[in-house]
Order: sequence, then structure tokens, then C-alpha cells
Amino acid sequence: MRRVIPYNKVSYDYEKVLNEFVSALKNRLGECLVMVYLTGSYARGDANDNSDLDVFCIFSTINQYVLETVGHCARNTSIPYDLLEINTQSLSVNEYKSKIFEDWSEYAVTELNSVLLYGEQPIEVENINEKIQLSYKKNMADIIMSIRHYICVDEPKELLTHKKISTYILKPLMFALRQERFCSTGVYPLSTESLLESYQDDNRILVEYFLSQERFETDILSDHKETLMFLHDKIQNFLENDI
Repeated sequence: MRRVIPYNKVSYDYEKVLNEFVSALKNRLGECLVMVYLTGSYARGDANDNSDLDVFCIFSTINQYVLETVGHCARNTSIPYDLLEINTQSLSVNEYKSKIFEDWSEYAVTELNSVLLYGEQPIEVENINEKIQLSYKKNMADIIMSIRHYICVDEPKELLTHKKISTYILKPLMFALRQERFCSTGVYPLSTESLLESYQDDNRILVEYFLSQERFETDILSDHKETLMFLHDKIQNFLENDI
């Protein structure tokens, strides 16, 4: 897991807020606090002023006091919560290590996608390539099922806005494509721009659709079924091709 938070082009002092949050947790919860890590757009250097700080907190045990303390610390930093939200998830060490919670912990992905703010990784990550490949294939499967839904119900093209498709298809796809790049090249692109640069074929269009509302909506309004099938077939190719 990385130790340095990348630069983000935002208006807020996010590093100060994170330091305040972690310091407050340590003071109030002491040895119960095992690990804190930042994930999401701020951990990639891809954040904007509307982005939340996505933070996972791992504890030796979870109880009401721990959860209430996390919430209190998140809401009481030098920047008002409604301007810069700390979006927290809390797990016990046993939960973090368990298969039941693995869709939340995703500790193999965490090694690539996150920044350690406090503590140490409580589990040794083995066979990281194998785990990342399985994760990205599962993510691609979820995305292709969403696309099939829109095609089956013949969603009117006027409703297939960039915001809507980004939420359910394009944003999750960017995460899956980062994982694919790691499996294919050994490099995990942190920013969306570096993800775009990593593709030299027409897979670039998948990233361009996410980056450009105008590009996506021009194509979707021109022929929404063809555009959705283009996305569908591209993702199907990823699912069918072994790396």
C-alpha cells in the first residue's frame, strides 16, 4: 500500500483534514485502532471539489462507542463536513480478513488503490495478480449486466444521460479497467488521464466516454442501441480473453 497521498486539484486542504481525523481517532480509541487507509479519487489524485474523502477504518473490535466515535471525528475537523465529507467504512480485523466481508475489504485491490494513513496491513497479501484478475472480471460481469438491462428494456435515449450512465456503467468501468491494466502491464494507472494514455487501441473510447460528456451524449443520441452494444461487446471481449 502506498504511503504518500498524491496531489489533487481541489480547493480544500484535504491532508490537514485527514491528519485531524486520524489524530482524533488515535486519541479517542487508542490501541483499538489498527489501520486507517484512504481510497477512491483522493487516493488516486483524481479528486475534484465534489469528491468525498473515502476512508476505511480497521479496529480490533467494533461496538457502538467505536462507531459513534468514528462519526464524531469525521464531522469535527477544521473544514465543515458539508464541504468536505469524510465517507467512512468501519471493519474489525476479523471481518477484514474474512471471506464474508471480502467485497468490502478487497485487500488485494487495496494494495494498489489506497494510501495508508495509520497502522499496518493486518494480512499478508499473496497471489495479488490472481486476486486482481478475478476481481476485475467480476466487476466487468456486473457492468455488462447493467448494459444488458438498458438494452432489454429499451431505455429511451433521452434518459441515457452521461450522469446516469457514468454512475452505473462508466465509473465502475474505470475501476475495472485500472485492474485490467495492472494484470496486463504490471502498472496500475491512478488517474483517469493515465488510464487513457495506457490504451493505444479503440479501448480508449471507453475512457473517453467517461471523460467527455459531449462525446458520449453525441453518440448515445445518434444511435443509443449501437453505442450500448459497442460498450457491451468491448466488455465481453475483456471477459472472454485470458490475460
